[in-house]
Amino acid sequence: MHVVFVYVHVKPEFTEEFIKATLENARNSIREPGIIRFDFFKQIEDPNRFALVEIYHHESDQLKHRLTNHYLVWRDRVTEMMAENRTGVKYVNLFPEDENWR
Repeated sequence: MHVVFVYVHVKPEFTEEFIKATLENARNSIREPGIIRFDFFKQIEDPNRFALVEIYHHESDQLKHRLTNHYLVWRDRVTEMMAENRTGVKYVNLFPEDENWR
């Protein structure tokens, strides 16, 4: 299991456009065979901060995701919307066991 939390801070004037672009990317990403979950969150205290939680079967599935057309379109579309560079933090799950993920 390969888990990535991605944190994004968006310029206020681009918040709605960022949400639209990211929902489109998420809806396409979850269809990829190597992706188990692809969650998109907006922070309550600061509505210009977002988190993506991406769960893959293997690290190689994340690398394949980064080559998809929908990811490349998203990346290029949202880069200028960001107030700072996005950050990604990688994790391994401890619970539930890998075989319990569906």
